[in-house]
Amino acid sequence: MKTKTDKLKQAVKSTFLAGSLAVSSLAFAGGNDQYTTDEKLRDAWLDGKIETALLINRHLNSFKIDTEVKNNVAYLSGTVDTEVDRALAAEIAQGIEGVTSVDNDIIVKQSPVSTTDKMHMTHEHEPEKTRTFGQWYDDATTTASIKSELLFNENTTGTDVNVDTAYGVVTINGVVKSEQERSLIIEIAENTPGVKKVENEIEVDSNS
Repeated sequence: MKTKTDKLKQAVKSTFLAGSLAVSSLAFAGGNDQYTTDEKLRDAWLDGKIETALLINRHLNSFKIDTEVKNNVAYLSGTVDTEVDRALAAEIAQGIEGVTSVDNDIIVKQSPVSTTDKMHMTHEHEPEKTRTFGQWYDDATTTASIKSELLFNENTTGTDVNVDTAYGVVTINGVVKSEQERSLIIEIAENTPGVKKVENEIEVDSNS
């Protein structure tokens, strides 16, 4: 039995294929009109890829995020729960090959204490050449999931740490006030889906 996500993926693949055929047929037309049409088709293609990436993301699929692409620039709007969600949406859009920049107008409807002051928003940015888009996409989602868990946990909210993920390996560094807090952060990271290993670079300073 196909799930809703499976059906969505199949529909998107069909749409992308149709778009590719349309672009190919227009390539023989020539002239300024062809360039304008191709630009529109390219932007629609990118828009579809961004929408799909957001819809199937386990961290963002519950939010209504609107997307539009013009001249390779992605425009995002809508509402999410935290700055972490907002940043992840922009990272995913920027990571789509062909997108040159992102105009992020997504609104955060609620912000836990110290979301922007203490939790460093270490972005994954664009996927580097050594990582496939799929791997980068999973890593960015893992980072966002850990950040959210830390922000909403009453024992780690406002913790001054950086979180980064590459190939499923999470690196956490920063300063906390106690060994218990450091252990809790590592435990949260290790229990996050997609994490293969956690590199603990957190320092303990009771005066921090």
